[in-house]
Amino acid sequence: MKDHQFILVDYLIKHFSGTLSQTDVQSLQEIFEDDPTLRDQWERYTSKGVKSSDAQFWNNLDLDQARANILNYSPAEPAIRSLRNRRIRNISIYAGLTASLLLIIGAALMLRTTHPDKHIVVEQIDQYKNDVLPGGQKATLTLSNGKTIELSQEQATLKEQHGEQLQIRDGQLHYKSNGEQAELASLKNTLTVPASGFYRMVLPDGTKVWVNSASELSYPLAFGKSIRKVELRGEAYFEVAHEKNRPFIVSTVHGDIKVLGTAFNLQAYSSVASNVTLINGSIQLTNTNKTTTQIVPGQKVEFDGSEMRVSTANIEKETAWQHGYFYFEQDQIQDIMDQLARWYAIKVIYQGPITKKTFGGSISRSVNLAEALELLKRGAGVEFMIDNKTVTVKNKN
Repeated sequence: MKDHQFILVDYLIKHFSGTLSQTDVQSLQEIFEDDPTLRDQWERYTSKGVKSSDAQFWNNLDLDQARANILNYSPAEPAIRSLRNRRIRNISIYAGLTASLLLIIGAALMLRTTHPDKHIVVEQIDQYKNDVLPGGQKATLTLSNGKTIELSQEQATLKEQHGEQLQIRDGQLHYKSNGEQAELASLKNTLTVPASGFYRMVLPDGTKVWVNSASELSYPLAFGKSIRKVELRGEAYFEVAHEKNRPFIVSTVHGDIKVLGTAFNLQAYSSVASNVTLINGSIQLTNTNKTTTQIVPGQKVEFDGSEMRVSTANIEKETAWQHGYFYFEQDQIQDIMDQLARWYAIKVIYQGPITKKTFGGSISRSVNLAEALELLKRGAGVEFMIDNKTVTVKNKN
């Protein structure tokens, strides 16, 4: 049976060739749960923005031949070697070969020629002046003393006041406290994710957070004895560490979400009403008018300062960004372009009246902008023009 790393290569090939199905996405999540390190590999490769339409690129990679070589590889073994040792050796060689195939993908991605602005590339689709690469894993961290640090995926150890260690490992930021909790509770860090970025981190209590594009998360170096409170501007997915006697509170411009231990997606960009979708557990929402409501898993609340609207959630849609794709369901083109604007760091302008029709479908977040627009163009009844990092949207008629 193929090991998970080799299966990952299969899914990467499907992903880059545009044939990854929703069933494949679900299978990938199960694999990531078994081996979280494979999620890091997946995100590292898929964040590079390879175009499935670039036939020459794929021919040069010759992934099918590399995959076949691995499947058919059978090293000679001395007859006296034990069955157990032979299996161990085969697994070791096999893992090495699959790792090599992943390196082939990684090396090929790094060889792509880019514009001086590394987010802009030459486009082969005639109607566009240029193309824009998708976002990737990046963020800046503001320490308690005001110093700002650019975060990368490379392993590193950072130092805060009182000797606290902040570590980057497995592609995410981790906290390890060396000071007194009371002292650290008054010191804040802020993680800022720019447009065209995302980042993952583990808070001091073990809560896992995925932070989406154009978002900011502020939090103390250690939580107090009675509550754990953070502030969010933008969008994030939380897997909150359960603590019965110390609730976790997320403060937003439109209200606060209170939880004990649960998973939920929260979108709180200041320009629109916020919304929170509960995956599991229980949350209590209080908006700025002090109106309070509770929801159950599978429900979504849209809220602003004046009212709250509870509805049944499409969890796949609300969490699609975390799994690497856009999911549209009864969305107008302006709502769709808002999502693309954050991920590709582009400006969107509209020319003339734009259709109010709604659309559905999904697009990988790893494709270049032009490819995403071509997919939208087929069903949306609109045309697009890309000029550097400005996209013009107009009706076809």
